[in-house]
Amino acid sequence: MLVLPGCSGGAPARPVDGAGGGPRTHPTLRGVDGVGALVDELARRGGVAGWGALLQVADRGSLERAIAGGEVVRLARGVCGLAGAPPAVLAAGAVRGVVSHASAAQLWMVEPLHRPSRTSVTVPRRAHRRCPPGTRLHYADLRSDEVTGPVTAPLRTVLDCARSMPFAEALGVADGFLRRGLVHEAELRGTAEALRGAGRARVLEVARAADPRSDNPFESALRAVVLRGGAGDFVPQVPLRVAPLGVVRPDLVDEGRRIVLEADSFAWHGSRAALARDCERYDALVVADFVVLRFSWEQVVGRPTEVADAVRAVVARVDAGRALPPGRKKSGRIRGARP
Repeated sequence: MLVLPGCSGGAPARPVDGAGGGPRTHPTLRGVDGVGALVDELARRGGVAGWGALLQVADRGSLERAIAGGEVVRLARGVCGLAGAPPAVLAAGAVRGVVSHASAAQLWMVEPLHRPSRTSVTVPRRAHRRCPPGTRLHYADLRSDEVTGPVTAPLRTVLDCARSMPFAEALGVADGFLRRGLVHEAELRGTAEALRGAGRARVLEVARAADPRSDNPFESALRAVVLRGGAGDFVPQVPLRVAPLGVVRPDLVDEGRRIVLEADSFAWHGSRAALARDCERYDALVVADFVVLRFSWEQVVGRPTEVADAVRAVVARVDAGRALPPGRKKSGRIRGARP
């Protein structure tokens, strides 16, 4: 669920133009001061609203006082924002658009592989908007079901990222939305299959590979590299029982070949206790006759071809060990290879 600072309970907000909302009782009749009612209404709508919607809950004098007092900010002609709303929401309101792409993923609490350097905002195709510093404009005519308050809806956000991001990054976003239950696999794949036109192939690739079991965007990036490299049959977070630890869940596992891939990043393994746990798990897996390959952030993000080559080489050697003729001994260099 979309949770924005100041939004009570994280409830989905209404569209910023006030569509769908009937007349509201004046706040003074509810025992609430005008400024407080305006703040509440902006929070309910996700942080941005038009003057018309706000004047349904308070008079113009209250709105001017709220702006003068700093609780409400004027973003554009006829558009106001909640002072404490996320910067991305205010940036979108300033150009009468909605937060989209990686910026929208962040508001849905799905962290992309790389933090965006600019706020992505989608505005109507024929809109003439001056692009403010730090903002990137995208042009699309969004349906009402593709927008939740000031941000693109989950499915639309995944589709936008799949069309515009490299595969490894887009897969991480899709995995994150599936993991949080904001989008479902059948829904994503069905929508991707029904698409036509530019970007369909990219969206299909992401939709078919997305997996809610993936634990984080770095792990998703490693899986993307392996998928693109055509190496092995790796599945995220497979529960394996190994002595003496019991059940462990490595990042990626090819159970048939007994190969484990681990995405080692300081962000997820940045403490001595985490390092100790990782070492215990790696040792237990090797003792249990698994081949364990560990890859750093720099390798996965900066040198993906080398990563794919390394995984393919190990997969080939394990498969070659399986195919040895009767009576011939294995080299013993690849643990986990079976005749």
